[in-house]
Amino acid sequence: MIRKQNDIVGSLFQDIAHLIRQRIDNELQPFGLTRLKWLAIGLVQTTPGMTQSELAARLELKPAATGKLVDRLVSRELVERRADPGDRRVHRLFVTEKSDNLLIELEPVGTAIREDVLQDFGSKERKQLEDLLNRLKQRLV
Repeated sequence: MIRKQNDIVGSLFQDIAHLIRQRIDNELQPFGLTRLKWLAIGLVQTTPGMTQSELAARLELKPAATGKLVDRLVSRELVERRADPGDRRVHRLFVTEKSDNLLIELEPVGTAIREDVLQDFGSKERKQLEDLLNRLKQRLV
């Protein structure tokens, strides 16, 4: 049986990820956003015209949950759905100007969170940590 104290790597990663998600959500509260909404907007911005199914896959969410998320973003005029010219069953997602402005406003928030989380590490340690985590990720993929 795996107990938390015996599963150092998995439990530690889970704890750290949870704490970082909480920190991000707390910082985004004044903007009326969550980490998931911020991530979704960012994905749509970097991949304009993606479908809701593609967004669901990238966010690792079920289609129904993604649909509700997109509905909330559309109601706040942060994302818009446009009919696909080749398939009327499909809607493509695009960010709005309001969303573009919000993402610019949030850039320093992301930087501040990253700096706060990594403040005890020098540049060499940060690079080493990134390299080690990427190596671990590649091993698992």
